[in-house]
Amino acid sequence: MRYAIRKQMKYVVVMLLAWVMIVRFIGAMDSWQQGIDNPLLSYAFIVVFPASLAWLLLLMPPTYTKEGLLMRFGTILHLLLMLYIPSFALYLALGFPVVFLVVELYMMNMPQHIADPLERLVVA
Repeated sequence: MRYAIRKQMKYVVVMLLAWVMIVRFIGAMDSWQQGIDNPLLSYAFIVVFPASLAWLLLLMPPTYTKEGLLMRFGTILHLLLMLYIPSFALYLALGFPVVFLVVELYMMNMPQHIADPLERLVVA
């Protein structure tokens, strides 16, 4: 059996990615009009690169394990947080192993009556 991210959840992630990219671009343009050009010059690396990584994770083929799919989805959420909170992005980038630890703890220690509804939100 192969597991994939639900289509509804993919749409939500794509909408969030688009929204964050637009908001960050508007902020960069506003800074540029005030004479600060650093946010606009670094937009490609700070916004486009993590967004494209999240997009590529969404396009990956289905996996054979739920754990792998949940790690992929956790990484997508982590990248979204990096885009949404730029002042905290460095700490989030250094905390990528925490995503995998949380998924491992979730898979091993979470009671089934809590874990099953959460998995149904993401796993198709």
